[in-house]
Amino acid sequence: MTKVPSSVSCASPWHAPCSSFGRQCRSHIPVRLFEVCPLRHALRRSLPARSSSGIRAAPARIAAATSLSASKTASGSPETTTKQDSGTKTPRPRSVKPDRKSNQSKSATSAKKSNTSSRAVIVQQLLRIETEGAYAALVAGSPSADAQEDASRDSRQITYSVSNILRWQRRLDFTIAHLTGKPCTKLEHRVHAILRLAVHELLFQELPAHAVSEHVNLAKSLVRPAAGSLVNAVLRRLLREQEQGTLPEPPMPDGSTPQGKAAEMLAVATSHPTWMVARWLQRWGQQEAMSLLAHNNRSTPAYAVRVCPSLDLSPQKLVEQLQEAGVEAAVSSVLPKDFLVATGLQHLIRQGFLQRGSCQVQDEAAGLVVALLDPQPGETILDACAAPGGKALYAAARMQNQGRLVAMDIHKKRLGALKTAAAAQGLQELITTRTGDLCQYADWVAAQPEDARQEHQYDRVLVDAPCSGLGVLAKRVDLRWRRTPEELTELATLQAQLLDAAATLVKPSGLLVYSTCSIEPEENTDQVAAFLARNSDYAHEAASEDQLPGQVISAGGFLQTLPHVHDMDGAFGARLRRAS
Repeated sequence: MTKVPSSVSCASPWHAPCSSFGRQCRSHIPVRLFEVCPLRHALRRSLPARSSSGIRAAPARIAAATSLSASKTASGSPETTTKQDSGTKTPRPRSVKPDRKSNQSKSATSAKKSNTSSRAVIVQQLLRIETEGAYAALVAGSPSADAQEDASRDSRQITYSVSNILRWQRRLDFTIAHLTGKPCTKLEHRVHAILRLAVHELLFQELPAHAVSEHVNLAKSLVRPAAGSLVNAVLRRLLREQEQGTLPEPPMPDGSTPQGKAAEMLAVATSHPTWMVARWLQRWGQQEAMSLLAHNNRSTPAYAVRVCPSLDLSPQKLVEQLQEAGVEAAVSSVLPKDFLVATGLQHLIRQGFLQRGSCQVQDEAAGLVVALLDPQPGETILDACAAPGGKALYAAARMQNQGRLVAMDIHKKRLGALKTAAAAQGLQELITTRTGDLCQYADWVAAQPEDARQEHQYDRVLVDAPCSGLGVLAKRVDLRWRRTPEELTELATLQAQLLDAAATLVKPSGLLVYSTCSIEPEENTDQVAAFLARNSDYAHEAASEDQLPGQVISAGGFLQTLPHVHDMDGAFGARLRRAS
């Protein structure tokens, strides 16, 4: 049985929550990072304005959107007091004016408790991810959970803080190591997590200095009293050096910096693993690599949404409804018949669109893979690595309820979720699921008699292979820290096995489509070239503009999206035609 490396998955548990708006790079890099070199200035100009909550505003790709109106808070009723006369046993109620100072004090106390509680939750979630290997998307909340109507401001702030601290943890550790005078590996896990939270709030969110007392109290309660003294000393030094202008920034490379040193400097400044930055510098050069790094650090979510055609709803109609509700939205520029892009899901959930199956959260890049597959009504199709199921559902929708689509995966539970979604979208008659390993399935089919094998031959087969996911780092904030260079070799071996197995299941003259959410050659063009060398009965068939927009077709005829170029997930796809 083919085993997937333990830390490998082809996509986020939320496969397509946030395509990004705008061509400019937006990231939460502290202001002084940009005061020296042109690259810093270019990135600083792309920073969106802060909201009153300290969270930067959503990127603005949509000119027609209207801003959300501020919610109003109802005031409380006046309080009453009672007075006891010396000769009267019954207290007499008396109306008085509200005690504003008392109310303000209570509100401040409540807010302080809420802030302290929220910070404790953030620290606990960071520790789970750091020490237990938990996934950020599951710990900090999925897009739909984060968008529930009754989701509190605190829960949204927790999700934002956990995600952004993970995203910027290497940059935060640079400052913490300077302030403590020792490597962060020498710090206790809890103290380290508290310091990351504190530095993030003071530098990135620009909270006032009095927030330090909250961090000190947090250290005292979660660690021990002495830890509070350490946190206090570190943060007071941060504030002092920040005020004096002596707080150091990570150094940036110039034209004379050797490439290895430049990779290390950029990796610290933009909070990425050095090995990733080194690869991208070598492939694209410093300017384009910086654009990708900045894109990966965008923290404002935007969502691509596929509108299901089985209902009386179109992307344009849904965009109009969202705009009327104050949500920034626009029809997709690459898949206008089926997709739109919006800044939030609250309205869609509140109105029941997702629950009813009227639409589905799915990145445009994932939709382009299905467009490359180009499924036709009446065909038999195999989605060989189907979970979580977004591509299978979109492919089935394009088949207009005519034909058969088999969705296969090794994860039975995830296929169960796919079946539920298929029923909600009216596709249950077309989609069937098969739990199992693709390589074992191909071996079993090969052992069957000739007439039995025909039942397991498909017009089109999609292999959306497990991959490094380096095209979705903006969405999966913890993925950059989970990946290693060695995994690319392991993944290339697994991908080759899956491709060879799938090749035996394609009918003569049929089509095999190979796709990843990676931007690395070993998993994409190199993998296709090696497959064609092993399988002489297959040939690469270049994508045409009948299938895809010209801007996502590479010079070699492949589907290729780059996050910093196309404002969506990075993805790759190849059409491989079997001889007749």
